[in-house]
Amino acid sequence: MNSKNIYDSNRSAWNEALNYHQKARSNSLQKGFQDLNFTTFDRDCDVVLLEKLDKIDFTDKVIGQLPCNNGRELLSLMKLGAKKAVGFDISDNAIQEAKQLAEIAKIDATFERTNILDINDSYNNYFDFIYISEGSLQWFPDLNEYFAVVSRLLKKGGQLLIFEMHPIAYLFEVDFDAKSPDFDLLVPYFKKGPYHYKDGLDYVGGVEYESKEGYWFMHKLSDILKALITNGLTLEYIEEYNLEMANNESTKVLDKFPLSYMVAGMKA
Repeated sequence: MNSKNIYDSNRSAWNEALNYHQKARSNSLQKGFQDLNFTTFDRDCDVVLLEKLDKIDFTDKVIGQLPCNNGRELLSLMKLGAKKAVGFDISDNAIQEAKQLAEIAKIDATFERTNILDINDSYNNYFDFIYISEGSLQWFPDLNEYFAVVSRLLKKGGQLLIFEMHPIAYLFEVDFDAKSPDFDLLVPYFKKGPYHYKDGLDYVGGVEYESKEGYWFMHKLSDILKALITNGLTLEYIEEYNLEMANNESTKVLDKFPLSYMVAGMKA
């Protein structure tokens, strides 16, 4: 399968998933963003993220997120003092909701529907800060292509922050049940894929459905760091946590593994 077919399939799968997400949230984001102090960084795992963000001066900064899903995190980041935000995502439905939330929040944020790899050159050297959140990198078969885009979008000296699911966490993503573990069902760490979530992408409400074909890829931590460094981004900080980012029920089995990580970098 060529990359165009992969991204076209993922676009359809995420458009489908957003319908389930919006139903599960039941306008809670629309109501929340009416409050000037509302933020979506309210999970247990977000404590370490907020500690890191608190050390960054966002005053008069232009910030971006790629992909941005429905914009909820980027709009929350804007509460830290940035002057403008731009989010990019492949899903039509996600971008439509992001624009709606920005209007409700009265925040200067622009959202564009695009494949991340096709972001317009007008955004080259545009951003002071780019944020990459959980569940982002797995949708790109070639991380070198992805981080080449991140690098060209950042200004010289621009900052990058990644707070993502740890690649080890993806071992358990498909058929593994931690309550009655069968380790033969683990996703292989050294096999890139592609893989498919046959029970759907409703990580909000947990509804299982026969999903449209969407393809994700396993990337080792070394793959992520090499792609970052290869594309002119200086690694400044890295930490691993056993903090769970997904909505899965936490178990003693998973607590023994790194489930999330944070990377901070800068464009040289």
